[in-house]
Amino acid sequence: MRRFRDCIAAAAILCAGAILSATANAAEPLTLADAIDRALRTAPAIDAAAAQSDLGAARVAEARAPFYPDIEAGAEYNQAPGYDTVITNRGLTLAQLMLGYTVYDGGRRTDQARAAQYAAEAAALGVDAARAQIVFDVSVAYFDLMRQRERASELEASLERLAGYVRIVEALERSGRAIANDVLRIRSARDAAQLALAGVQLEADHASILLGSIIGESGSTDLRVAESSALPPPSAGEITDSPAYRAAERQVKAARLSVNAAEAERAPTLKLALTAGWEGIDPPKTFDRRLGASYDGAVSLPIFTGGLLQSHVDQAKAAERAAIAQQRQVERDLKRDLADATTRYQNARRQLVLLAQSQSTSDDSFALAWTRFLGGGTVTLLEVTDAYRQAESLRLAHFDQEFAARQAAAQAKLLLGLSG
Repeated sequence: MRRFRDCIAAAAILCAGAILSATANAAEPLTLADAIDRALRTAPAIDAAAAQSDLGAARVAEARAPFYPDIEAGAEYNQAPGYDTVITNRGLTLAQLMLGYTVYDGGRRTDQARAAQYAAEAAALGVDAARAQIVFDVSVAYFDLMRQRERASELEASLERLAGYVRIVEALERSGRAIANDVLRIRSARDAAQLALAGVQLEADHASILLGSIIGESGSTDLRVAESSALPPPSAGEITDSPAYRAAERQVKAARLSVNAAEAERAPTLKLALTAGWEGIDPPKTFDRRLGASYDGAVSLPIFTGGLLQSHVDQAKAAERAAIAQQRQVERDLKRDLADATTRYQNARRQLVLLAQSQSTSDDSFALAWTRFLGGGTVTLLEVTDAYRQAESLRLAHFDQEFAARQAAAQAKLLLGLSG
């Protein structure tokens, strides 16, 4: 019995340890790399892009199929009593294996296969574009949640400081060194900070829900992210490496080859056909005596099609012009957005330097005003609270500029197709 109780105790300890370990792991803050990995594993956009890539590969196989011979099996049995046997030969029994092959078509098959290959490459680049977009969305949501958590922490600390200032001013009022208006003013500053904290906490909950929906934890308002003080370096690269630009470039190549394929429809086509099997009138004699084979060669050349072939060429050329225009538009948009992201990143870094310089001055200004107020100087509590709000607004602006720099760097990575 004692041994049994020992086993039960050991099992309980192991279960408790597992629960504590799971709780500790759940409480660990989420890193950006983990968030990106989870989003990539659950994002429907990746599956959709992969499906488009598979569709492109299937179309390549379809375009290459005409390069191989067609092999078919056919069987037919027909009896025509009452009709003139000179015309119907009375009946037909047929069982054949048929082979057909297009020897020459003016290069149409080759152009169609190459066009399908370029289109498939463009579809495959859609997977890279989807990954880069998900990395951007996760990064921005992650950095926004980090900013809101930092703002909330700063406002909580500010609220604690203001609560201490309220107690001090209330004590000064009781000693006759402060008036009731001073107490009301410092309490008003504390209440304003409390309202600001509630607003930031709401924004943090919203940012947590947004990030949770991307990584597969819908409705979660308590996500914690790992703090990071280091700003990402500016991204470097060429827009020609962007998946969007490369996909547009391949679409142009595919459209040009489609024009060539449409023009090749005017060329003569040479086909060969081979058959082997049985062909006769009645089944017994047919399968007993009528085994044979045939071969056939045919050349066809379109002379008049009512404008059908020219319409194919015109459609292909119109699609080519549209693809070229799309490529130019993609290039223009990428250059504009990359220049904008680079400018915002540089401006945010400059703002951070200026904020660091101004923060020291504002903190010193508030400390001096507070000291003079406590010392019975001529400074009013209104001037003290104004100095405090100025210093606090600079601290909060620091988080906003850090977010702006991170967001701009993430957008540059998106435009350059960098998913790492």
